[in-house]
Formats: sequence, structure tokens, C-alpha cells
Amino acid sequence: MRQLLYIAGILMFLTVGCGRNDDTGHISEETRRRLRTLDDSIDAMSPKSLSMIAGGMASAVDSLTWYGYYLRYARYYYLSQTPDSMLPYIDRTLDFADSRKPGPAVNGIKAFALELKADYSHMYRKNHDEVIGLHTEAYDLMMRSDNKGSLPEICANLADAYAQISDMAQAAAWYRRALFLVDSLKMPDTKNITLYLGLANIYMQLKDYDSSLRYYQETSRYYDLMAPNMQAYYLNNFGNYYYFRKDYGEALKVFLRLESMLDKYGNDGMAMATCRVNLADVYLNLGDDLKAEEYVAQAERFFAGHSVYAGMYYANSIRIALAVKAGRPHEVGKIIASEKFAAPGDHALVGIRNKYMRLYHESTGGWKAALRSLEDEMRVSDSIEEARSHMRASEIMQRLKEDTLLLHHAIEMNAKDIELRNMWGVVAAIVVLTLVVAMLWGTYTYKRKLRTEMDMMYLRLANVRNRISPHFMFNVLNNHMHTMRAEERERLMMLVKLLRADLDMSRNMFISLADEINFVKYYVDIEKPILGDDFEFTVEVPDDGTLSEISVPSMFVQILVENSIKHGLKGKDGTKRLIIKVDALPGCTVVTVADNGNGFDMSRVRSDRTRTGLDIIRHTIRIINERRKRNFMRFDISNLTDGDGNTAGCEARLTIPADVRP
Repeated sequence: MRQLLYIAGILMFLTVGCGRNDDTGHISEETRRRLRTLDDSIDAMSPKSLSMIAGGMASAVDSLTWYGYYLRYARYYYLSQTPDSMLPYIDRTLDFADSRKPGPAVNGIKAFALELKADYSHMYRKNHDEVIGLHTEAYDLMMRSDNKGSLPEICANLADAYAQISDMAQAAAWYRRALFLVDSLKMPDTKNITLYLGLANIYMQLKDYDSSLRYYQETSRYYDLMAPNMQAYYLNNFGNYYYFRKDYGEALKVFLRLESMLDKYGNDGMAMATCRVNLADVYLNLGDDLKAEEYVAQAERFFAGHSVYAGMYYANSIRIALAVKAGRPHEVGKIIASEKFAAPGDHALVGIRNKYMRLYHESTGGWKAALRSLEDEMRVSDSIEEARSHMRASEIMQRLKEDTLLLHHAIEMNAKDIELRNMWGVVAAIVVLTLVVAMLWGTYTYKRKLRTEMDMMYLRLANVRNRISPHFMFNVLNNHMHTMRAEERERLMMLVKLLRADLDMSRNMFISLADEINFVKYYVDIEKPILGDDFEFTVEVPDDGTLSEISVPSMFVQILVENSIKHGLKGKDGTKRLIIKVDALPGCTVVTVADNGNGFDMSRVRSDRTRTGLDIIRHTIRIINERRKRNFMRFDISNLTDGDGNTAGCEARLTIPADVRP
């Protein structure tokens, strides 16, 4: 994600120290308090921070206390404009820790040093395996330290590292572990701030914008309690949320607020460079090319001076768009040739580059290259959708495990109660047995419900993969590409828009019937030239207000219309008729798709898109009906006959109860 450019400033609130005179002893509360105060000062980049560190080292009563303060130099320089200066402090501290006998305090100071080293490597896009290894080692050490209150922050850092390599299931698992630790250790709610923000970022990467917004709003409640670096991180990522929602006006407000805040604290390093490149992209999409040029130039100076290749790649993407918009497409080749580094693994940055390269290909007539770029983007979208479904499934399985652990714990507690209260004898046993049976039944019912939800999610994934697979995308393109000449740009763009609309709709399990009908109309318009002038298309529906209130499983009507065209009307001689009729009845809605084609013969249907489409309809209806006790959803398909009993077409009918909801 673009926010991964902006790792600078995200530090955990680790507070380590030592005992009074024992290097392997526990940390005194007084030492913890002083280090927390020092960390707050460093987070605010207070001018007094360096003198506070020196004073703490001078008054240290043992070597671990001294190194606890000494390592804060690394923390301070990490937030400064010269982050490379932090490395000698980290290396010296690690050498010291390795020379001492392991113990709670030694483990804590070593874990802190490893975390800072991992953060530095994370910020400059170094080896991802190294980053994960450092965080994991720090987590293991902190588990054996006297400062377990720092564990949630380490879990959050591990989650960020896994998110950077697009392993969203692991990222979500580490965030859930962090939330569990905050709750188990009875830590204040403010400890959840970074965790909510991390979950919001993960859901944003998976394009689950509703879930993402929910966590951003939860985070915003604690904004005034955040340290300045966390406020900046929150604003950067919230601005990205609006950017990817294409709400560029709101994105601009957030990024300008971030710029003002960073300027107030004199931060002109990685954080400001990332803010500026984000502003350049937003101004570009708002049509203010002069502002975009100004901000991208400022960001480039920092990225180039510090070899931040992901930032340079992003800035060059904006340069490509500016060159095309200014009528200088010949500069694009020079920009790409100047890149002496590989493309980053960040899907979002690559997606932005592909978007602006399509502008270049369209301006130079490179339609095939533009189409290949779109196909690549769809494959990435497919991967993201699959990752989202896997993460949902992982969350459900995690909840199942937690429920099972709670059940086992309850059974153990009940057994102990029996031993302590054996005077109650049979009465206690009956009560315990009743509770266990009730809990087992409740757990069984809950698991069954969750399995149904998993079926729904995997069905949704199958639907998405089916919609963006060659069965739909290339069937439409192949029907038209061979008739297209170079000047037929408008027709190609209509097809591209259809594909994008198809992908957006298929991501949702339910959509409004108004959206479904509008998409079907657009699809039929695309197919009309193939069907010929004798094709008649009729839509009999209530007003848009009524249709907008009706929910229907996405793509159901489109699948039925596509089957009618493909197997009923295409190739038929004479007048071809296709009718869509919607009847909004009390308690239900009936959607009918009828044609005057060759009729429906199941024995001739192969295991291709037609069979898959009908299977998706039947499977989805079965899952929906399993969750209902009455007013079931129905799907019927039958042939129409003329007065002589001959097949005269096909009619498919969906009956949708009024209370069917996502």
C-alpha cells in the first residue's frame, strides 16, 4: 500500500530498563516511569530529548539502565532527518546484551533494540524476511522479559510486516493476537489505537472499504490522545482511504492537514516526502497539474537522496501522467528508462503506475498494451479478492478456536467447582451436565452458522473469479475485437467500462435491483450489434425508487439474460425477443426473464459458463434458504410453447422474499 512508504514515525511504546543493581533483575517502576516520560518527549521531537537521555545515562545505577537510556538515541535519530545515525547505537546495545546472561531485563533491552532495527529495515524497503525475523525474535524475547506490556506493539509491527508481503491472513492473526493481549493484560483502551489503525489499513488494502472506515472511525475517537507521530500516521492512511475511494476532495483536506501538522513539528524527512507525493497525486486527479508538479519535485529530492526506490517509482508514475496530460508522451520512455531499480511489490503502487500508463497507451493508440494492462489489473484484483475471502475464513476459524477454548475452560472450571463443592453431590453434577450440554449445543449451532457464512464467502469468491475469468471477459471481447478498426476507440472503451462494472458488482453478494437492471441494459446494448436489427428488447419494471429498495443477489439477472442471448437467441432466424419483467408483489418480488429462442434443454448444456452460472444461482439460493424458516427464495426455469405445443422460447423466474437482505 502507499502508506507503507510512510513507516517513519511508527514506533512502539516500549519501556525497558533494569533493576537497581542486578543486570538480570526486574525493572523498577521508577525506571519505567522515567523512560515513558522520555519516550513521550522523543515522540514529540522535543529539543530537550537529547539532554534528558544524557542525564539519564549519567545517573544510571547499573549497565542495563545505562543502555536503556543509551538506546533512546537510536529512537531519537530514527525520527530525525538522519535515520542512518541510529544503527551504531543499536549494534552496540545488541553486542552488550549478547555478552550478558539472559534474563528478564536483558531480554527486554535486546527486544527493544531488535524492534528498532526491524523498523529501520521496514522503512527503507529492505529484505522482508529479515524484517519478519527480527520482529519474531523480539516477540519471543519480550515474552520472556519483565515488560510484557510491550507485546501488543510488537504483534502490530509483525502484522504490518506480513501486510507488506500481502499475507493478509497472517497480518490479521497478529492484530487479533495483539487485541487479545491488550484484553488479557487488562491494559487501557488507548493501547488499541494502533491496532484499530492497522486493521483499518488491512481492510483498505483488501478494498473492504466499509470495514476499513469502521476501524478508522474507531481510531479517530483517540486522536487527541495520540503522540504526534501516530497522529501523522493516522492522517496519512486516512487520506489514502479517501484516495482509493476516489474522493479526491476529502483526500486533499486530510493530506493538507497532515502537511500542516508535520510542518509545525519541523518534520522534513520521510513523513513529509510521503505526504508531498500523496498531495501531488491528489492534485493530479483534481486537474491542478501545476500543484502536482510542485509537490512531486519536492518529494523526489528526498526519495532520490535517500534511495527510497518505492518513492521514486511512485513519483515517476505521477511524472508519466503529467507528461501525457501536457502533450509530451515522448518523455514517458525516458522516465521509465531512468529507473535503475525493480518495480516494488506493493500492489497499490503498481496499480497506480498501470493506471497512468493506460493514459499513455490511449494517447499513442496503443490499445493492445492498454488492454494487457487492464488484464493485469484484473488479475491483481482477483488476487486481492481471494486474499479477502481467505482472511474472512481465517477469522471465522479463529473465532471457532476461541469458542472451543472458552468451552473447555468453562468445563474445567465446572469440574473444579464440583471438587470444591462435593457436598452438593448429585445436584451439582446435574447442573454442570446441563450447562455443558447447553454450551455444546450452543457451540454446535454457532459453528453451523459460521460454516454457512464460510460457504457464502467462498461462493462469493467463486462468483468473482467466474465473472472476471475468460468465460465472460474474453467472450465479449472476442465477439468485437475482430470487427474493430484503429479508430473505434469509443467502442473499446465501452467494453472496458463494462468489464470494470462487472468486476465491481460481482464483489458484492447483494446489490439493489436497480443497479442490476441498469447493468443488464448496458450489457444488452453491447450485444445488440451481434444479434442484428431484428432483435427486440423489452424491460417492464416499476419506478427506480421501488427498484432501489429491492435487494437481489448480484449478477443473477445478468446470468439469466446472458444464457438467453447465448443459447436461445444467438443464431436464431427471424425476430428475436428478450423480455425482463419485474413484479413487486406484497411480501415478494418476482423477476422474469423470457425469450422466444430455442428453449432450454439441460441435456445439451456442457460444464461451461452456462452450467456454472445456473449452479451459482442454485447454490446461493440453497445457502440463503438454509438461514430462513419461511418465505423461501425460489428459482424456476421452463420452456414456453405455442398453440401447437411446440417449443417457443424459455422463461426463467426468480421469486425473492421482501426480507432477503445481505
